[in-house]
Amino acid sequence: MTQQAAAEATGTPTQTSAGPPPVPEQDEPLCAQARELAAAPGADAVDRVEERIAVLRRALASGEPSAPALLAQAHLDIGERREAADLLTPLVMGRRESEHAGLLGETLAAIGDHDSAEAAFLVGLDGNDPGATNDYGVFLRERGRTQEALYVLDRAVRLGDELAPLNLVALHLEDLDDPVTATELAEDLLDEAKPATLLALADCRLAAERVDEAADLYRRAAEQGAPCGHIFHGWFLRDRHGDHDAAEEQLRRAHEVGEPGAAFHLGRFLVDAGRLDEAHPYVEEAAWRGDPDAVALLEAEYRGLVDEYDD
Repeated sequence: MTQQAAAEATGTPTQTSAGPPPVPEQDEPLCAQARELAAAPGADAVDRVEERIAVLRRALASGEPSAPALLAQAHLDIGERREAADLLTPLVMGRRESEHAGLLGETLAAIGDHDSAEAAFLVGLDGNDPGATNDYGVFLRERGRTQEALYVLDRAVRLGDELAPLNLVALHLEDLDDPVTATELAEDLLDEAKPATLLALADCRLAAERVDEAADLYRRAAEQGAPCGHIFHGWFLRDRHGDHDAAEEQLRRAHEVGEPGAAFHLGRFLVDAGRLDEAHPYVEEAAWRGDPDAVALLEAEYRGLVDEYDD
């Protein structure tokens, strides 16, 4: 999770990039078939993803407009980041399609091409894309560019990105060590219709040792489908309540519903519990998806240092 804040002097941005108009499914039969495959049970299995890739390659050759982005996502689903970047780069850097900028930026950052990643994020920023703006704020925060991150995350909040309030509050709370401002922001941004804002306030309540209030907020956020809500709730249950069974249930639920980073968090939980054989497939999944913490954990395991590893 990340954050970013800073009020924009010119006021709240109101325009977002609409991107190209949607193409009716009947005009993209192969892309429609690929979407059905992605929605089917067991779609994450490697052989099923490869089947989807084969269909989307035919869609690409047939000129179906949605094929490049769908094919890029399919490659990412099995850890093929370079292939995804090659497909997304012409869309973002050539056609300036800002709706794909965040995904390209994150993909290039995972590869280690930070300059190209930033150029992609800036396309999204210029196009007022909420997700790409939030992702750029996270990128800046991870590189210690705190003031820039503040500005960009604040802009992402104004654009309506779902995760931006959580990231902006976290920046104040963790990076700037300013719980007063963090709490004021979290309270101002609280919106029951946006469950990620419940997580932001829960973190502030927990930092203030108002544990019962935090518990209620984490529970409600998970129940209402907040991004990473089950992950937050799971770690809270383990670390503050000592309820390992309930925590594992939450983390497994996070993995089932596809919360970002769930594979690593479930793997980390199982490693901490000494259940290394159970943990390994989840950590491996997270590693080939590009999670640097998962890569470090695997390296520690191969060196026999799992018990000493501490993120």
